[in-house]
Amino acid sequence: PPQPRPPGGAPPVTQSPAPLRELRLSGCPSLGPPLWPSAPLSLEVLDLSGGETPFSHLLPPGPPASPPVRLPALRLLLLADCRLTDADARPISHLCPRLEALDLSGNPLLSDAAVLPLAALRRTLRSLALERLPLVTAHALAALRALPLQ
Repeated sequence: PPQPRPPGGAPPVTQSPAPLRELRLSGCPSLGPPLWPSAPLSLEVLDLSGGETPFSHLLPPGPPASPPVRLPALRLLLLADCRLTDADARPISHLCPRLEALDLSGNPLLSDAAVLPLAALRRTLRSLALERLPLVTAHALAALRALPLQ
């Protein structure tokens, strides 16, 4: 039998909602950690461009004494103009093992230490934007030659 609707409320949900696949929060200045209570394992697109909260701080923590939860389905990550440091960007290749496109542009504190670990994404990464990164050297860019960038 149909369930009654609560006064002024929405009808009851009879099936679970579709998993979140895309989240765009470009320009949201201060997001508090963690962004979500549990890992959005189905998330494929995440845009945090122009925000001030480091990407790794927005992820829910894993078990005690472990790194943050990974985003295994994430394919596009936009972190342009986010005031990232090397420590913020270094875990990206581990947290997002299937990443196909990444934008780290406009984060002037990033150096070779943030860029070199991206070589671990050589099987998946196809698009990489590293504009306006004055501390990134030719040495780091040469190390990225193994990436199948288009």
